[in-house]
Amino acid sequence: MVEEALVFWVGAAIFGFTSLMFAALEKRGHGGEMVFGSNIFVSFITTISYVVMALALGTTIAENGQPIYWTRWLFYIASCSILTLDIAFIARKPASKKVEVALFTGLTMFCGFLASIIVTADRWWFFALSTAAYFGVLYTLSKRLGDESVNVTSIMWFVMVTWSLFPVVWVLAPTGFGVLTTFVEAILYLALDLITKVAFGLYISARQDIGK
Repeated sequence: MVEEALVFWVGAAIFGFTSLMFAALEKRGHGGEMVFGSNIFVSFITTISYVVMALALGTTIAENGQPIYWTRWLFYIASCSILTLDIAFIARKPASKKVEVALFTGLTMFCGFLASIIVTADRWWFFALSTAAYFGVLYTLSKRLGDESVNVTSIMWFVMVTWSLFPVVWVLAPTGFGVLTTFVEAILYLALDLITKVAFGLYISARQDIGK
């Protein structure tokens, strides 16, 4: 657990820094106010998540004896819902669709939490439910409306490719088949967090001129 803790502390430091970075960018007026403002919260929430995991405040033991840090999925409920709301905002979705995508995102992560904390074969039921909710997220975001004028194809591809790697890691990690160790899992999740939160935040901020 010492090796994983090191990865988590590195993650906490990185996201602590990016919280300050996005705050500075918002103060200087770079990009859209909504996007940079939400990215501050996404990074700060993720910082808290990594500190909780570094302190091993919430863990369970997988069938192969490896620790499972299930708390990450609870924090994903907040951070990932903010991210999908950002996309819905850029895509100019109506308020009803924004609520829908936030609920689907929350359900995806909550079922992921249940699948992670349960170490018996029953976890696969919740993994399936999480996957179904994830498809709901993608469908809601990609469905075009009659009066929708914003082209978000590149953003949707970014989400579909990068976000879909999370369940792949889950399946290979101790939460699933246990092919990967918890240490490797921690590194992969950190890399994905950086791509889907920091890189993605900068990416969509740079595209604030879409549809103008």
